[in-house]
Amino acid sequence: MRPEASWVDLQSLALSLALGLLVGLERHRAGKELGMRTFAFTALAGTLAASTEPPYRLPFMLAVLAFTALVVLINSWQNLRAHESVEITTSVALLLTALNGILVGRGQIFTPVAATILMLLLLSWKEELVGWTALISRDEVHAAIYLGVISFVILPVLPDEPVDPWGLFDLRRVWLMVVLISAIGFANYVLLRVYGARGVTYTGFLGGLVNSTATVAEMALKVGANPPLERFAFRGVMLAKAAMFIRNGLVLGLFAPVALPYGLLPVGLMLVLALVLAARARVPAGEEAPEVRLTSPFSVRAALEFGLVFLVLNVIATLGQRYLGTAGFYGVSFLGGLVSSASSAATAANLAAQGRIAPSQAAYGTVLASLASAVILVPIVQRAARGTALGRQLLITIVGMVVAGGLGLLLNPLFLAATGLAP
Repeated sequence: MRPEASWVDLQSLALSLALGLLVGLERHRAGKELGMRTFAFTALAGTLAASTEPPYRLPFMLAVLAFTALVVLINSWQNLRAHESVEITTSVALLLTALNGILVGRGQIFTPVAATILMLLLLSWKEELVGWTALISRDEVHAAIYLGVISFVILPVLPDEPVDPWGLFDLRRVWLMVVLISAIGFANYVLLRVYGARGVTYTGFLGGLVNSTATVAEMALKVGANPPLERFAFRGVMLAKAAMFIRNGLVLGLFAPVALPYGLLPVGLMLVLALVLAARARVPAGEEAPEVRLTSPFSVRAALEFGLVFLVLNVIATLGQRYLGTAGFYGVSFLGGLVSSASSAATAANLAAQGRIAPSQAAYGTVLASLASAVILVPIVQRAARGTALGRQLLITIVGMVVAGGLGLLLNPLFLAATGLAP
């Protein structure tokens, strides 16, 4: 036998032993009957079986798997006789350890090591996973499933080209926007569930990433019912708008990166203003912030509504640009922002990515949509928080944001020339 071959075999045995011992150690610390030696022997047996030469290799590997299954059955039978629960998780872990040993014997390293690490994570996080599942509602589970359906079932089968002779209805692009916006919203909804109870800073910002209008409306309703919460609500509203600016910029950057530099200054000025006002709004320590309850951001209805709004805006913006020029596109962007700034930003980015509008138009359309989304909040807050100063504060702030955004648009050519960010 060559020394090189002996060294390779020794490495395989050492790796297999280490993987088996790690899993066995975790099971032993969890108080399970199958412990370190059982898992180590199982991994070694798999490696030895996979290291044999044909025609004995396959029968030996099958024999190891069969013997492991027999050990699992005997252990389960003994637990049942002792009126104990069947350790299904430990049994599956033992079978996976045998498979990992076989993979090591076949010369693989990454797959068995990665599988063992993932297995250890799942085994050691039992309490955390159980506690996490207790916090998830049935609707949220359905939302995650629906998100997977639209991402991996519906999207791949949609046609790549527009389905109409005018090139207005590109179903794949529409659905891709639905998937990405829904995924961003769902991820931030999860973060809101985790961190939302820690105060108005988390609630306002994360809620704004999910749905800024819903977050602000909910806070305004809380203020209307309990005016002392006004000091919390203004800070939360500013953070929600800051999150909206970031989200719309992210949408623009994802779908039309070349357009992003044109929107940096105007959106950046509005974002800085919102953050400064949020920082200046003093929130007394120890007082309870208003809780914002948002429904799960994804459902079939929500996806279809967003897709429909995006499709309609895309068609109208295309026609507006085609027949009314730049002014028509900007008008559609502003009006669309009153309904959904995310849809308007996605529409602008989509048209820029297709070459139907200039990158600067897409950026300025996103700025107008973001401003419209901020403006529409004034009547919403004044109606919900009637009798408080929140509506007046927001009106003054929105005027400041409009001025900041307009100033950014005026100074943008100088900014781009000085920085060289855009041609």
